[in-house]
Amino acid sequence: MLSFMVPAFNEEKAICCCLESIKTAASANPDIGATEIIVTDNNSIDLTAQIATEMGATVVFEAVNQISRARNAGGAVASGEWVIFIDADSELN
Repeated sequence: MLSFMVPAFNEEKAICCCLESIKTAASANPDIGATEIIVTDNNSIDLTAQIATEMGATVVFEAVNQISRARNAGGAVASGEWVIFIDADSELN
C-alpha cells in the first residue's frame, strides 16, 4: 500500500484540488496498488477537515500548529509501506 499524507492548516480553498490530483494520479497508475489518503488537520478554523472527510480522506487532528508535528501525526496512522508527503496547496501531475 502507498500512503499519501497531506498536512493542512486552513486549506479549504486548496484541499479539494490537491486530493483530486492524488486520486487522479493514483488511478492513472494502477501498478502502484492500493492507496490511502491521510489529511492532518493542523488546528484549522475553516472547513479543511470537513472537505477532506467528504472527499474520502482519513482525517487526523494535530492541535499544535507545527508542520513537523502535522506530518508525524499523519505518518503515525499511515499503513502504507511508503508514505508520500504533499502539501495541501500542491497538486500532482
